Amino acid sequence: MASPEPLDSGAAVRGVPSDLTQPVGVSHLRRYVSLRGPHARVWMAVAYFSAALTLMFVVVTGSLIWYLVSGDHRVGSVVLWGTAAVVMAFLGPGSNVVVVRGLPQRITRQGISADSDGLTVLQERKWWFPGEGTFVAWPEVRRIREVHTGGRRLTYFIEFVLDTHRTDPELPSWAETAESLGLEEVDAPTQFYVQVPEDVKERILRMIERTAPLPSVVERSEPLR
Repeated sequence: MASPEPLDSGAAVRGVPSDLTQPVGVSHLRRYVSLRGPHARVWMAVAYFSAALTLMFVVVTGSLIWYLVSGDHRVGSVVLWGTAAVVMAFLGPGSNVVVVRGLPQRITRQGISADSDGLTVLQERKWWFPGEGTFVAWPEVRRIREVHTGGRRLTYFIEFVLDTHRTDPELPSWAETAESLGLEEVDAPTQFYVQVPEDVKERILRMIERTAPLPSVVERSEPLR
């Protein structure tokens, strides 16, 4: 029998389903593969850049106010400084609204976990992002496999085909459909896809094979040539 994979931290109670309503992270689940990739670092860089633009907006606005209260000023200079302040308002505080709103969801931990009850596809809660995900019990699973799209540059996904019906609000917002990816739809109540890095897809499939009551739910694709 295969030995269990090491935990990130802590230990989960064996046989207890994953509960998205409790204030615990995926690190407490028995088996877990992280899907957080380089996009989190990109969003952090964007956040720092947006903060720098906001600082520039404060400097430009402060300079404009100082120029106005200094007494001797020209109309052309006021218009120039005012235009710069308006532009920086859009680039700085304006971009911060967008970045701050979406930042927690982009940098939070996300991944796929498996325990004796089933699978959890999860994004952890972080700051004002409440977290989202779905729990899939093993009896619901018809098949799980790796698929890919694209030509010279491939994008990899894990396909989940379920024998139970799930509405769109019950699935993570970052889950894809066969229609959106241009893939073949199967005659099943639910079919969705989760994008995974190339070097992680095999770890997910092995995790499922070692955890599922019937490892045959994992269907292997033909190797790429």
